[in-house]
Order: sequence, then structure tokens, then C-alpha cells
Amino acid sequence: MERNLKVTGDGDFELTIRWNKQEDDPTGVLYGWAAKGYLDSFLRAFPKPTEAGSPADADDAYHMAVGLNWLAELTDRRLELLLLILRDQHKASWGTIANALEVSRSTARSRYQKVAKQYAEHGHWVDENGLQTGPPAEVKKLVADRLRARDTEDRARESAVAQLQAGDRVRHRLDKDMTGTVVRTMLGQWVIDWDGKGELAAAADDIVPLS
Repeated sequence: MERNLKVTGDGDFELTIRWNKQEDDPTGVLYGWAAKGYLDSFLRAFPKPTEAGSPADADDAYHMAVGLNWLAELTDRRLELLLLILRDQHKASWGTIANALEVSRSTARSRYQKVAKQYAEHGHWVDENGLQTGPPAEVKKLVADRLRARDTEDRARESAVAQLQAGDRVRHRLDKDMTGTVVRTMLGQWVIDWDGKGELAAAADDIVPLS
């Protein structure tokens, strides 16, 4: 997909989007969005929230509402899958996911768990290789077991991190070979003297105490 944003000679902005039907829009979602006028609804309503696109009449307002609702539903579904990809494929921390959603860590965790269970109902889950599919009954058990195990592991690690003191040894959550020594806390983060790398700040979500 190609996107080009530029300023025209009269100071206006011009955005050009070019996509390949097979590679970028195999199900025709983008084409349908534009062809049905839903893209126009978004462009009219989004920049001026207090005007809602200034619909000309009831029919125009209805058409815009349909278009925005269609976009909102599809966007929410795409976000749900991204939550699974962030956590299960890329091992993102709860803090990172919470920042992306602009919610608390507990809310981010709850939303992720809800989505994971919903996907499992239809035989889908995400692992380090991306979205996977299998028999729903087996996938539901796999996901349920994984959620329980991870929840127990997360809570045990969080409790151990809360008790860390200067001089304690830790490793990075995503790299077992990256170890270091706790120096101090700073602005809600831990300063770790990483072996061979020096002192660097690390989020509490990304460190694991070494016993």
C-alpha cells in the first residue's frame, strides 16, 4: 500500500492512497468503505467533533451514522487481534499494552483475557508465530490453561519485584541471558546495572528477580 501526504501550492493538504486489490484489500473492505461513502462520513465527522460532520438532513445523518458504526466495529475487531499479537507473539508487558489502550494495567489484562477466550471459542489463538487455528474444544482448553498459568506466574513475579532491594540480582523478562544488579528505583522504574551494559532504567514489568 502506498500513501503520500503533501502540501499543495495553495497551502492545502493532499493525501493519495494507492492499494493493490490482491495484496492489500483481498476482501474488498477498503474499496467498500470508499465506494459506499463511509470514508467521506469519517472525513467529515472526525476532524470536527462538535459538528458531527454537519449532516444536511436526517438521511445524511443516518448514512454517516451507519458508516461510522461500521468503521468502529471493524476497528475494534482489529484492535482485539492486535492485543493478542502484542502479548502472545511479541511478549509485550501489561504496562506497554495499558499505555497503548490508555487504561490501567488491570483493565488491559482483563480485556486481553476476555479477547483470548472469545477467540478460543472459535478455535483461534496466537503464539510466537502469529494467529493459529485448531479444534475449538482443544483450543479452549489450551487457552484456559495458559491464562491460568500465566496469571499465576505474573502475580508471583510482581510480588517478588515489589520486594527487590538494592544489590539484588535480576534478569530481563524477555532475555534470560541479560542479567544485572538492582541499583535503585527512579520515577516508577528500576535502575539496573546490567552486566556488560551499565546502568539502564527498566520497567517493573520487564524484570524477573533471581533467587
